[in-house]
Amino acid sequence: MRTISTVCLLLLVSLGLLASGCAEEQQGTQPPTDELLDPEAAFESVVDWLQTEYPNEAPEEGISWVMQDVPVLGPSGEPLLGAAEKRFTSDDWVADVTWAVVAPEFLQYEIVLKSPTHGWFWQGSVKALGGQVVEETGMQAMNEQLAEQLAGEFVMASATYRASGVTGTLELVETRSANCPYCWQFVFDFESRNSGYGETAGQVVLPVITPHRAVITVEAMEVVEAVMDGRWDMLAQQFIQLTEEQARDIAGDFVRNSPTFVFDGIVGTLEPVETLYPDIENSWTFVFRFESAHVGYGDRTGQVLAQVITPHEAHVTVESGAVVSALMDEQWDMLQQKTV
Repeated sequence: MRTISTVCLLLLVSLGLLASGCAEEQQGTQPPTDELLDPEAAFESVVDWLQTEYPNEAPEEGISWVMQDVPVLGPSGEPLLGAAEKRFTSDDWVADVTWAVVAPEFLQYEIVLKSPTHGWFWQGSVKALGGQVVEETGMQAMNEQLAEQLAGEFVMASATYRASGVTGTLELVETRSANCPYCWQFVFDFESRNSGYGETAGQVVLPVITPHRAVITVEAMEVVEAVMDGRWDMLAQQFIQLTEEQARDIAGDFVRNSPTFVFDGIVGTLEPVETLYPDIENSWTFVFRFESAHVGYGDRTGQVLAQVITPHEAHVTVESGAVVSALMDEQWDMLQQKTV
């Protein structure tokens, strides 16, 4: 099974990714223009086209394929209307055919074909009307460079990056080899303009530059695992079940990156002093204390301030990996950045 987050991200990847392998639009076998190809016919037309264009690498003639439906599910596991997928497998090859349910004149099948046995990869599309084959990534060996491009485009297509990622900050910081053929793990760093994960539109977020680290695992040119900051599942688009210690780290980072602390918090004074346990699963309230060099809250640039050491106490509630409430000195809302 594949959730909507995986399908959408992979489709975004397929449309903009791997420019090194892109070729000019090429036509395959052209059936009558009034004939509408179904997914099986579209896949067969691609295989025929590949056997002509790549006779030494394409699947051989006479291969027996098994076709199966792949459920496309939403974030909560519900069937997703308007999207469909079929998978074709043989002894050495696997192909995924995905498409959106649209009017026939706009219907296009996206096809990814690969051989984990031989190490070949191809990506393209077929127009349902006319059967025109468009090659997006030419037949090539699966290698680290191709996998790195896939992983990088996956991060850029993720909801977190699209919502508030800072352009130009995405950087590959580490590449790890995995214990399987054509498998790699890539570590990317980037910054976002706000706190939070996923699609944050309509949510209360902290407007502060937030660093992120995404670890992307690629197997045979497919993203099989993607975790951000050790707490956000980028495929399932949900928080990973956290321990109390991990939740405390989230709360501590939140206070450390808050405008009040960033403006004049005294480094070395921030410390956790208490943990409270709300009657909610996977939820904690952490109490932190620190001192600042002036009175007041938030970013006080340009204000006339009394220069006096000021103690603060922050109560930060973390629920399922997200900061849902943050109150300083019982009078300053750290999420809304205003007086209660």
